[in-house]
Amino acid sequence: MKRHLFLLREVCQGFFIRFSYSTVPVYVTLLVYLVLVIGCGPAPKGPYHVPETAIAAAAKTAPEQSMETEARLPEAASIDVREVPYVRNVFKESPRISEGGLDDFYATTRGTVQHIAIISNASFDVLKAFIAEGWGPIVMVRLQGRSPEILPLSAYNDPMSEIFLQNPVDFGERRVSYKDFEIYWAASSRNKCVLITPQLLTEASVREVLGRYLPAEAFQRIRVRSR
Repeated sequence: MKRHLFLLREVCQGFFIRFSYSTVPVYVTLLVYLVLVIGCGPAPKGPYHVPETAIAAAAKTAPEQSMETEARLPEAASIDVREVPYVRNVFKESPRISEGGLDDFYATTRGTVQHIAIISNASFDVLKAFIAEGWGPIVMVRLQGRSPEILPLSAYNDPMSEIFLQNPVDFGERRVSYKDFEIYWAASSRNKCVLITPQLLTEASVREVLGRYLPAEAFQRIRVRSR
């Protein structure tokens, strides 16, 4: 716009200076300039328009990112067996250990508990996910210098690399390092655990719970038998 005004001023000055010499060229010049101004239209108001970049345009059309968070285990979780009566009732007396291990424990609780499940091919992370859900997975372990025992897991702590077993008879807790526990558990229970819950568990419902804490590939091999 400033450029247009400047040219108009120059033309007017030239008009008055050369008026006495020739008016026809001046009129022609003015007419041409006015046609150019009308053809170009008025200058845009406000800041100049900056064309949208290809990146910005693509961002508008890109699908929105999912707001769902990834499945993740908390660093630590715990339960108190004293507050879980349907587990505590099974341990009014220390369970007898037989050659069948957890399979015999599962079979002999018939009539004592309403809903019980035995999980096979479980991993240590699967046990931690059950604790995070509030289920105390029951395992058979033979700690160093002790006889085999069937006990619920009550807590785990990643920063300390420790897992806790709680005795439902006297409510005493034992701390075991992750490394030692995995050795004792794999040797005694063959990567099995038992869950006692207020509702009937199916393989689908167990997998649904595990999916809240673990990627699907972490529990693909589990098998669930329940009643």
